[in-house]
Amino acid sequence: MSDELGRRAQTWSLRQLLTCLVFIGLVGGWAVANRLVAPPIVSQTERRTLATMPDLSLSSVTSGTFMSGFEEFAADSFAGREPLRTLKAWTVLYPLAQLDKSGLYEGDSGVGRFERLNVASATKVATKIAVVASSLDGLNIYYSFVPDKSIYAGRYLPGFDPEAARDALASKLADYTFIDLTSVLGADSFYRTDLHWDQTSLDPVVQTIGAAMGVTTELPSDVATAGDFSGVYAGQLALPVTADQMAYHPLPSVVTAEYLNATTLAMQPGPVYDLEAFTGQDPYDLFLSGAQPIVRITNPNATTERELFLFRDSFGSSLAPLLSLDYAHVTCIDLRYISWSLVPDFVTFPPGSDVLFLYSSQILNSEAVLQVQVP
Repeated sequence: MSDELGRRAQTWSLRQLLTCLVFIGLVGGWAVANRLVAPPIVSQTERRTLATMPDLSLSSVTSGTFMSGFEEFAADSFAGREPLRTLKAWTVLYPLAQLDKSGLYEGDSGVGRFERLNVASATKVATKIAVVASSLDGLNIYYSFVPDKSIYAGRYLPGFDPEAARDALASKLADYTFIDLTSVLGADSFYRTDLHWDQTSLDPVVQTIGAAMGVTTELPSDVATAGDFSGVYAGQLALPVTADQMAYHPLPSVVTAEYLNATTLAMQPGPVYDLEAFTGQDPYDLFLSGAQPIVRITNPNATTERELFLFRDSFGSSLAPLLSLDYAHVTCIDLRYISWSLVPDFVTFPPGSDVLFLYSSQILNSEAVLQVQVP
């Protein structure tokens, strides 16, 4: 009996030893791999800069900032991070059959993220729009928003509420004209792997805006293709998905663009469609070269002599070239990158011009990014 107990104890000790050795090998091997493999500075799939090792000091330790920063660094820099992200997404969506992974979903309409409306933030956006609009005397003021594409996904999960968004904006903008775009958009209006809308699907949007403003736009039938791309949602999901195609409507050669140079504070020529930017970190920068404080598009052959001022985010980058077919001048102003107090130094607003405030759901939920001082 004692011999049997001894053998069992010896077997148990051996198992414990093997378990410890395997554990030490895995942890130690991973630690060595993390030392040998330098983490990238930027995640190309997620389109963001990865966290770096925080500074170690007495104050950072006692305040807790070192540990919180180290946790972010460790999560962003371990070896094999991308394959493990893919494994996690596959496990969550398929074996576990969850409807989303951290708000990301994949369906017939592509990949998206469920985003609820922050009514308080949307109301503050409306307040900031009202501050700007109230100073534009003698201009025709319109406003609208681009709903989150998840409402067209047919998944019926809690997400963006376009009626609540409309009410939040109307609470501060009752004196101005609202243009409803929700009903003229659909799942096919957006890229399958990205949050943005597809310019070649915007004919209903252009017609709706034109009808409200009293212009009639006939979009060109020609379509050019820059190439295939995978949008930001595809990278965040970390699963293989069918790529989108970046297509656009070529404009007549007489249509030109000028950009505010942040260094010289002067307007300088630039492309309406920046094909070089398509190969950069964000292919959507093809439209008006991405993030820009002020862009002015001129079309001497426009159907009218009128002028449009478009207060916009990135969605306006692909819309503005189409609106330039009817407007002699379209000036795009992005208040994320320039304070409203500085805009009059670079832009003149002739009486009788049209003004459109057009923001996506991301801006409605992030009012702080708009540089407008509210009294």
